[in-house]
Amino acid sequence: MNYLSIDLWDKRCWLAYSNMWFIFMLPFVNRSEIIPKLKKIILEKNISKIIVWLPYDLYNNDLKQLNKTKLFIKKLKEIFKNIEIDEIDERFTTFESLNILNWLSKNEIENKKDSMSAYLILESYLRQIKNSL
Repeated sequence: MNYLSIDLWDKRCWLAYSNMWFIFMLPFVNRSEIIPKLKKIILEKNISKIIVWLPYDLYNNDLKQLNKTKLFIKKLKEIFKNIEIDEIDERFTTFESLNILNWLSKNEIENKKDSMSAYLILESYLRQIKNSL
């Protein structure tokens, strides 16, 4: 089973995919191009499940981005009817990615932190699956 994770924001989206053995970070995608890009990735990588990050804050309050993300998930379910779509609450992925990338320059961190977040979302999801077996 191949998985795709999405870290969705207003202007850009960060993606990672896994073939159950390895996780690969993909280049960011402009939000305006996300659906055509997803169609291409799903076909090329034979994706069977999409995991979308739900942006809650530390106190479990909804953020503005959460409503936009939920609408996006609804749209994904309409377009990709044969692909299971899961939501995951990963509040600390940005913090984790900053800790992992702290050896890089400030500019490099800014360019890579969201890609690393998409990677960590998928890693966490796969760990949950493996622990439940």
